[in-house]
Amino acid sequence: MKKTKLVTSLVSVAMLGGLAASVTACKPSWRNSFAYDIDFNADVNGVSIDFWTGFGSSINDVLEPLIGEFEKMTGVTVNYESKGSYDNVLNAATLAATSGTFPNVLVGYPDHFATYVNQDIIVRLDYYFQNDVHSVFEPEGETFKISDFYEDYMVENQSIEFDRDGNPYTLGIPFNKSTEVLIYNSTFFDWAATQPTLSADIFVPRTYAEIDSVGRKILEFLDAKGVYGKYLWTDGVAHDEAPASKNQLVLNLHGITKWNDSDATHKNSFKPFSYDSQANLFISSIRQNGGTYTYYDKEAKHGYIGFNSQETINAMNTLNTYYNNHTFGIPADWDEAKYGSNPFKAQKTVMTLGSSAGVTNDAPTGNAFQIKAAPVPYFNADKKFVISQGANLALMDKGSREQRLASWLLVKFLTKYANGYLCAATGYYPASPYAETGGMWEGATEDYVDYATFINEGASSINVSERIKAQTAKINTDYYVKDSENWTKFVDQPFPGSASIRTQVANVPKFIFIDKMTPQNAINAVLERLQDYIKK
Repeated sequence: MKKTKLVTSLVSVAMLGGLAASVTACKPSWRNSFAYDIDFNADVNGVSIDFWTGFGSSINDVLEPLIGEFEKMTGVTVNYESKGSYDNVLNAATLAATSGTFPNVLVGYPDHFATYVNQDIIVRLDYYFQNDVHSVFEPEGETFKISDFYEDYMVENQSIEFDRDGNPYTLGIPFNKSTEVLIYNSTFFDWAATQPTLSADIFVPRTYAEIDSVGRKILEFLDAKGVYGKYLWTDGVAHDEAPASKNQLVLNLHGITKWNDSDATHKNSFKPFSYDSQANLFISSIRQNGGTYTYYDKEAKHGYIGFNSQETINAMNTLNTYYNNHTFGIPADWDEAKYGSNPFKAQKTVMTLGSSAGVTNDAPTGNAFQIKAAPVPYFNADKKFVISQGANLALMDKGSREQRLASWLLVKFLTKYANGYLCAATGYYPASPYAETGGMWEGATEDYVDYATFINEGASSINVSERIKAQTAKINTDYYVKDSENWTKFVDQPFPGSASIRTQVANVPKFIFIDKMTPQNAINAVLERLQDYIKK
């Protein structure tokens, strides 16, 4: 495997729309007709392929050894290159569409794949699944099927392009997946559970209504006990000094003040709860209230906005009430651009909601307090939606028959057989039950810990980061993918421009909470910027 190159693209996303329209005008001279004419038993030893991702060093450090394992087993050389971000991969691949200099395999989001469909540079994978044969890294009796993967993850890869009868093509395979989880200060909540006067009112919330009611009880308690600016000890008393033993400290609010609307600077104020991604907050709230975010018109081959609705207004009005109660916060409340992890670690909040792949960022330095994970809150028990995030792998339409087969083998290896180890090492969720329950590739050594072992060992680790990763993994297995818990992982149908819509709707919560716009006016403000996606 050639050494990873980290590349930063300087291409503007605004250039992509016009370029996408131009590249489909004629068939490029470099393209051959091998995409659906493959001998799946062919020898790929000595074949070289290109693979692009947008990963940073922490994931590359895990991925590169796996690629090395694949190369040893197959004899294929993988020229691996990181572009530094998913958007950079999209930009680079789109610009390379006319010349055919994009890679054989790349990672991306479904809306990126929709752009590649428009450019006619992505391969439909149904033919590959139908004709696949046993590979050297597959344990005896194992095959590679669409049904191997969680349906919630496959839906987004089968919602992009359709045949004349409306049947979906499969354009990608799930690779590195995450969702959202609630991380909470368990030192505080576990202590509250032992206090007869608090245990009935202060507990880990399951719903947004409980986020507000529990949050108000927390604020009442801190106010009544005079905890602001002080140290709350296990004796239930606020002290001016920290205790001699960390085991006696429940909450450290030294330098932290009560939230005051008349104060223009809230950087050091307290709120019980914070939500990281404002786009996810907006989209998930619509889903959990029975509304529609966006939809795709198959006949028009165009995506449209569906969120200008009463369901959206109801959701935003409810959250705005909680915001005004000072129980609900967003990173901007503490002058943070994107994440609530810094306020959480500083104990300016005791609950933070963010990506399952980033939970180690919530671990406080020096084990200042303990943390645990829980499912995200919901509005209604019959609409327990949690957003599906992360990327997929795709085959691009280039290369010899042998290169295309080698590319398919790499995708098989990474998405199923090596997926459990990759997820164990990075904190992502497995794409398939096979990987989740400990399945690995043939001949995997003890250097590669399977996912089931990771969960079991991580639960008792003395390292807080390893413990929270394992706990977060259990949230997925015990709640999100467990049928009896009735959760739905969702992703809205991708189409060219859906990423632009997502970027704009991230402004809606701030418009409402901080700029004090009405929900309808906030929606109208983003609609003005998204005229191309309003159904006329």
